[in-house]
Amino acid sequence: MNGPWNQLDLLLSPFNMAKFPAINMITGELAMAFLVISVVFYNFNARRMHAYSVFLDLNEWLMWTSIGVFGLLVMFFVFAFDFLFVLPVMVGGAALFLWIRFWHFPPLIQAYEERLARQRYFQRSKTSHPSETIRSKAAAKPKRRRR
Repeated sequence: MNGPWNQLDLLLSPFNMAKFPAINMITGELAMAFLVISVVFYNFNARRMHAYSVFLDLNEWLMWTSIGVFGLLVMFFVFAFDFLFVLPVMVGGAALFLWIRFWHFPPLIQAYEERLARQRYFQRSKTSHPSETIRSKAAAKPKRRRR
């Protein structure tokens, strides 16, 4: 009576080297590396993109998601939680990263780029002729007659 329905006991077994030798060590190492890389990447890009609000928001969403997901994976690795907790965090974290990057922010980025293009167009149309940028001399005031 051995079948896939009997594999449910793997979900209740601890996430350690004895039960999951193929993915335990690599999950812990990659989670720690991605956690550090995401914080460094956020700090580097925050300084570089401080004028572009939508890209800064995208960067911040990705940083907090990576801290949550990879921080939980490191904690699960260190304390050998049941695989019942590890699997949903892996799948849910991957789905959350994909949703942020490919569904939530592309319309916001497109609207932001259109707004910037509109601003550049109107700015260019205001000063289209060089004579408009040159101040004209003020008309001479009539001299007052002295009495």
